Amino acid sequence: MIHCGDDRGQTIGIYIVAMTALLFLAFAYFAVGQAAVTRNSAQTAADAAALAAAREYRDEAKSAFLAALNSGDLDALGRLLTDGGTDDYGPCGAAASYAEANDAERLTCDRVNGPPGYTVSVRTKGTVGKSVVQGTENRHAEARATAVVSPRCVIDSMAGTGGTSSTDDAGDAGGTGDAGDDGGADDHHVVEFLCHGGDLTIDPSVPGFTLDLSTFYSVHLTK
Repeated sequence: MIHCGDDRGQTIGIYIVAMTALLFLAFAYFAVGQAAVTRNSAQTAADAAALAAAREYRDEAKSAFLAALNSGDLDALGRLLTDGGTDDYGPCGAAASYAEANDAERLTCDRVNGPPGYTVSVRTKGTVGKSVVQGTENRHAEARATAVVSPRCVIDSMAGTGGTSSTDDAGDAGGTGDAGDDGGADDHHVVEFLCHGGDLTIDPSVPGFTLDLSTFYSVHLTK
């Protein structure tokens, strides 16, 4: 009987040790999960911030792009399609706002070229939290992302000036085939582009014309 009692005591001891080890592993896996969630949050914030910076950079070119369309300045249009905007203040401000909206803070915001865009790094405001792993309650996650602005179109040609097109049928662009009777008083320019989706004819003089830069630029993340 004494030997049976000893065996029972040893079994209980082993059971307690095993349960303690299992609980420790469970808490350790939980800590790993917490860290993964925090890292994912950081990457989401970095992606959003970089995309916001690139979109703002693209949108800053809108006034210059519209002016080049109205004047028929093909050289300026070509430069804008290649380079986009010029100011870093607006894009990096947008990056900071989007990082903040995703519970993170912007650390850096750097311009990249070829194609133009921004690399943004962020740090989460929240931490991994308390766990069995020492120091996680003070550990933040950091992440980095790059977004660029790529042209969707290239200039094909100037289709016409003075309200006329290089063809008799410029109706798609808002022009007419015989609008030259006014001696060029209604001077405007029809520009043809070759885009990923096919040919595109733009006549900025068409009533109600609205410039949508997403037609001409693609904003996307890069590796």
